[in-house]
Amino acid sequence: MSIATPDRIKVLWFLPTHGDSRYLGTSEGGRAVDLPYLTQVASCEDSWVVASALAPLTQRLRFLVAVRPGLQSPTLAARMTSTLDRISGGRLLINVVTGGDPVENKGDGIFLSHDERYEVTREFLDIYKAVLR
Repeated sequence: MSIATPDRIKVLWFLPTHGDSRYLGTSEGGRAVDLPYLTQVASCEDSWVVASALAPLTQRLRFLVAVRPGLQSPTLAARMTSTLDRISGGRLLINVVTGGDPVENKGDGIFLSHDERYEVTREFLDIYKAVLR
């Protein structure tokens, strides 16, 4: 018996440079956000720096990194995007992270409601896309 296989298999994976968050999927087993936890996740690598370091060492690997409206300016994010996309040969993918978990948002200094965060994101994306044109 033979099984047909595609010529190219696409695998989506990621390096968890952000720590383990409060929970994955459900709140069961969630960790308290206390000083030992924050000390542990503070040592996680920055995904932009890791992608920049790996780009010249790889040929086909694509890099999914996040822009965070409310944490970075749209013009800075556009420069970072343009630079990493250029040095990676067009292999950059962007994830726009508006925020979700209120505790994590507050830990990052974001004290906006859901609707306010999405309004900030709309304005951010208008400027971000205009700068990238």
